[in-house]
Amino acid sequence: MTESVQAQTIFVVGTRAQLIKVAPVVTACERAQLPVTLLMTGQHRETMQDLVEEFGIRSPQLSAVPAKERATVGSLLRWLPMAYAGVARCIHGFARGGRAVNVLVHGDTLSTLVGSVAGRRSGARVVHLESGLTSGRLLDPFPEEILRRIVFHFTDLAFCPNSAAVAHMQRHHRARVVDSGGNTIVDAVAMTGAADVSRDPQKPYVVVSLHRFQNIYGKERLRHLVRLIQQVAKTLPVHFVLHPATRKRLIAERLEDQLRAEPGVDLSPRLGYGAFLRLAAGAACVLTDGGSNQEELAALGVPTIVMRAHTERPDGLGANALMESDVPGGVATFLAEGRYATLRCPPGLPPGKGPSARIVAALVSQG
Repeated sequence: MTESVQAQTIFVVGTRAQLIKVAPVVTACERAQLPVTLLMTGQHRETMQDLVEEFGIRSPQLSAVPAKERATVGSLLRWLPMAYAGVARCIHGFARGGRAVNVLVHGDTLSTLVGSVAGRRSGARVVHLESGLTSGRLLDPFPEEILRRIVFHFTDLAFCPNSAAVAHMQRHHRARVVDSGGNTIVDAVAMTGAADVSRDPQKPYVVVSLHRFQNIYGKERLRHLVRLIQQVAKTLPVHFVLHPATRKRLIAERLEDQLRAEPGVDLSPRLGYGAFLRLAAGAACVLTDGGSNQEELAALGVPTIVMRAHTERPDGLGANALMESDVPGGVATFLAEGRYATLRCPPGLPPGKGPSARIVAALVSQG
């Protein structure tokens, strides 16, 4: 058996979005009979177990710190040193006796940073999924772009989802670079059956999902978005799926009651992964600031408006997706006139083996 097969792979997971994106890789590792452990950093109190069950993950799980919803800046700052200590302790435990360890981190969250630093200091090989993505702007999105750039420096093996990301890592960093041929989100989407959902043109509706720092912590920006949702709801029903941090900010700014009083707005708590994608797949259009959502909706071909000034992801742009600033006539008018129909594209899920299978094959072959 090769060293790479014997190596223990530790997936450091902090958020639901991260678990969704690593789940297809975890299950591919399980099929290849590689030893895998999920190391949870406890950023979300709301269950992650439903996602574990939804994706059929069987690997053992460890908790670096007790799980708790940490949706404010202060709570995250208090969590950070505890998370680092817990993650480092767990990695050291696996690395005792000189055992080979892969510490696999994903994306651009604080848990990504914690895992990469702890992995490097423990002598493990740091593997970064969705590596090399950059907006080219240090503070936008904040703090994700800063976190990415730090993690790149700690990365030993970078799995990049596109040629631009590959070029960035090869040009600026020392990591071994592998083109994964796409983003693992397409494998996760394929597992939900959302591509089989049919849209009813007689009953169009809009789905909204917003949680980015710039959108919910800027008071004027948040109020603008609430007014926009109210305006859209005059012509199309709106399903606003609330991230816990978004709900807290709406309550703090006394905006939640305004939205609940709007006849065309339905507020719902965060849905299960498959349930959200099936809801989005049937929508006339989705307004989102989530990078993962942008990728998922590109895979499904659903009309999408990215509610951000900039995005590091090319997925869907020029096809099913528009940036908010590029929407002709403004978002509300664009939706009211039904021009969202010009953005609908056929699903783009890859046939055969997707990125997750290629990532696991590379982990095995590269030792």
